[in-house]
Amino acid sequence: MDLVSLLEKSFIEISELIQYQNSLELSNLQNENNCSGDDVKKIDQLSNYILKENLSSCELIRMIGSEEEDELCETSFKNAPYLVCYDPLDGSSNIGVNITTGTIFGVYEYDENNKIKSGRNLVMSGYCLYGGCTQFLLNKDNKLSFYQLNKEKKFDLLVNDLKIKEKGNTYSLNESNKKLWSNKHYEIMIEKCIENNYTSRWVGSLVADGHRTLINGGFFAYPENSKNKKGKIRLLYEAYPFAHIFEVGGGIGSNGYQDLLDIPFPEHIHEKTPIVLCGKYENDVFQTLKK
Repeated sequence: MDLVSLLEKSFIEISELIQYQNSLELSNLQNENNCSGDDVKKIDQLSNYILKENLSSCELIRMIGSEEEDELCETSFKNAPYLVCYDPLDGSSNIGVNITTGTIFGVYEYDENNKIKSGRNLVMSGYCLYGGCTQFLLNKDNKLSFYQLNKEKKFDLLVNDLKIKEKGNTYSLNESNKKLWSNKHYEIMIEKCIENNYTSRWVGSLVADGHRTLINGGFFAYPENSKNKKGKIRLLYEAYPFAHIFEVGGGIGSNGYQDLLDIPFPEHIHEKTPIVLCGKYENDVFQTLKK
């Protein structure tokens, strides 16, 4: 089975877990933290097991990285061309109240020296949303393809070449943190958005808030703050893939200062970063505020 098919198989299995099992039980804490410092829930562990088991059988994958693992894990295919990294269930804190969650992934190609230098080594990225329906966004061959799971457990193509709106009408930040933000330009950006009749939308999971921004346009950010001085979004399996998606879709993915894809590949699998995802108009406004 090819890589995309194995990803789809995993998404369907995770979707069925969420749809047919007790959401309150799936949200139970496992009395431990994962390697990036977040509380671990039963659904996190189950989702990670599904993805790891399925992807380990793919002859194209040399290494696997997950939010739920200490280090990169080797497969039996030591000369394979790709590293695959994923957040098995982003937004799992929402599972108990039946709010959208999702899987985020990135596929990196090793260069001629068997190295991965930055997010520019991404050859494929995407995410799967588990909400009112199960939807899959695939960034492959410099094109965003958007699918929805049907009754026959197949993904139907909805949009063949998705593009973000150049200008949206929503902004998405956790405003309860604004007194902690290290960069006050974000507060000014919010005021600019309000002055221009933007509305506020915040789910609290990157996959949901990032997806809405991609579909409807606008401005999403999770800035660094006094508690999270390096930001909170994991570079390898969250920020890089979403920056890759937004770039191909005609938008911007940055850490507030530079393109996320140009940041050197992290030494540690769980390195964190601030993140901004937006359309071109919102990026122009935000960059103007910093001058």
